[in-house]
Amino acid sequence: MAEQASLGEGNRTGQPDDPAAAAWLLVLDVLEMAVNAAERTLNDPLGPLSAPLHQQESALPVQRWSPPVLSGPLPPEARRRAMALSAAQERVAKRLEAAKQDVSRQLHALSTVPSLSSPSRAVYLDVQG
Repeated sequence: MAEQASLGEGNRTGQPDDPAAAAWLLVLDVLEMAVNAAERTLNDPLGPLSAPLHQQESALPVQRWSPPVLSGPLPPEARRRAMALSAAQERVAKRLEAAKQDVSRQLHALSTVPSLSSPSRAVYLDVQG
């Protein structure tokens, strides 16, 4: 009888035969999707709101992800992918922090503009020039 396919080969569906390796690959898939979603948001902060009116897109619901309990260590064949994911997460985290600081600066600048609703001082408009 032939030996079962090794961990890296997987079965006909493209999934590894080892359930622990399949769980790790699923975790990597989810984390990669989250990094891609964060990059899309950084590139287009309005997301579906920036789409033309005739091209309606709906925003995806935000669900909090809870990592599964994994029964074994990261498989060696997934190490390169995990390292690339880690680098992508760091890159996106830096971009998110820079965007956060930019928004903070903009909010601070906005807070220095006097409000029209507070009649704390008279405002005159010279219409004759």
